[in-house]
Amino acid sequence: MARIALNARLLVADKLEGIGWFTHECFSRIAANHPEHEFLLLFDRRPDPQFDYGKHVESKHIWPPARRPFLYDWWFDLSVTRALRKWDADVFVSTDGFLSRKSEIPQLAVMHDLNFMHHPEWMPQREARYYRERFPQFAKIAARLVTVSAYSQEDLAHQFGLHTPDIDVVPNAPSAAYKVLNESVKLVQRERWAQGNHYFIFVGSLHPRKNVEGLLRAFALYQAKGGLSALVVVGSSMWTDEMRQVPNVHWVGRLDRIDLALAMGGALGLVYLPFFEGFGVPIVEAFSCGVPVIASKVTSIPEVCGGAEAGLVAPDDAHAAARLMLQIESDTSIRQAAINRGLERAQDFSWDHSAELLWKSIQKLLLP
Repeated sequence: MARIALNARLLVADKLEGIGWFTHECFSRIAANHPEHEFLLLFDRRPDPQFDYGKHVESKHIWPPARRPFLYDWWFDLSVTRALRKWDADVFVSTDGFLSRKSEIPQLAVMHDLNFMHHPEWMPQREARYYRERFPQFAKIAARLVTVSAYSQEDLAHQFGLHTPDIDVVPNAPSAAYKVLNESVKLVQRERWAQGNHYFIFVGSLHPRKNVEGLLRAFALYQAKGGLSALVVVGSSMWTDEMRQVPNVHWVGRLDRIDLALAMGGALGLVYLPFFEGFGVPIVEAFSCGVPVIASKVTSIPEVCGGAEAGLVAPDDAHAAARLMLQIESDTSIRQAAINRGLERAQDFSWDHSAELLWKSIQKLLLP
């Protein structure tokens, strides 16, 4: 029997984002599949009952709330270190990449991407400085590193002077909520999100890395060329306000998982043009819904698409994105071919498989 402590800081009820969902989907399965071990979830706020993963899983709220750079160090170096020592943990697993610099037990970090190393200007200065100082330290501290794509695996190795085989790849996956909708349900979604119109969709936090301005330029060109569909933007602004008042663009804010899956399933296509991604979860979610994908041809995105996309474009090539939107709207055969490729590609990703891969990484720290 092993005693495995888990960073649960991002398990916040009704506010799960990308890393939070990765944490929940993997931790819940690992706990369910391995009742022979004991687990400790470390929260920085009061745990919600929805993250009760079983009788062999203990939840502990430790102070302070780690939501600012100086509090990150306090929580991980002092509070987490004390909790690990008191609980007599064998290993600490952290899916947001942060580690304790004071603990002596083996630690595993999941680092999803290194956008802050490449483009610190996309973050508040204090946050960027913290990440750029601490993550190289965490990479050296980690007894094992995990990331979500081969692109990020190579990036981690290059940035931090590591050996690629020492970094495991555990991809993201779509939830079961993402599925093909029948035409009557799609009609309901068009009424809900786009005033009855067909629509393209974007999903993601609204900040410069996601290239919302480029998305809007592409949509404006698409309309100028005769495009008839609307654009639905799902997500909330993060650090900077990216919202603009543009005709036929519907800003619906952040949606819960069920509504998000329905909004995705009702779309004519996903238009996803970020400058940088460690993975790009909306891509595989769209594939699972039978929704064609227009995406950037940079960083991890071609790898995740695996050739199943409707088209890849440079993130600043609004004209190419607009042409692809018109194709998807007007050419049934092109649209259906992209749908079929996406549905096949979606079969390559599942949370069951990802949880098993993460467990294998944890085992490397537990086995002699």
